[in-house]
Amino acid sequence: MQADKTGASIQAILADMRAFLGPNGVTPAELSRTVDGSVRELPGQFETAGAVMAGVQSIINFELPNDYYTKLPAKYQAMTAAELDTVARADFDPNKLVFVVVGEAAKVRPQLEGLGLKVEEGLKVEEPK
Repeated sequence: MQADKTGASIQAILADMRAFLGPNGVTPAELSRTVDGSVRELPGQFETAGAVMAGVQSIINFELPNDYYTKLPAKYQAMTAAELDTVARADFDPNKLVFVVVGEAAKVRPQLEGLGLKVEEGLKVEEPK
């Protein structure tokens, strides 16, 4: 654990997210990698009887068509970078993120406050003696 890097790490996450939501958006390489990965991982989601049952439950619970998983690769492959950008810009707001940080408050709090983040302390766990 590098408690002295917590603030810098969160700052980098926020900068990347703001850049993505700003002018950068999804690049063609990112779109291709994401779509290819999503399509390739689909068969692996049904390797066990329990996984198949979970897929059937999803179809029932979310009232999906019976051929939902069969048609899913084509839906992924039809996505465009512009569509993903539109959804991301509508749904992601870096100003509404909540970071859960575990560590020594005395070391981490000043870093987070230096970023202008509201800091709330939660449960404190004592180490066994």
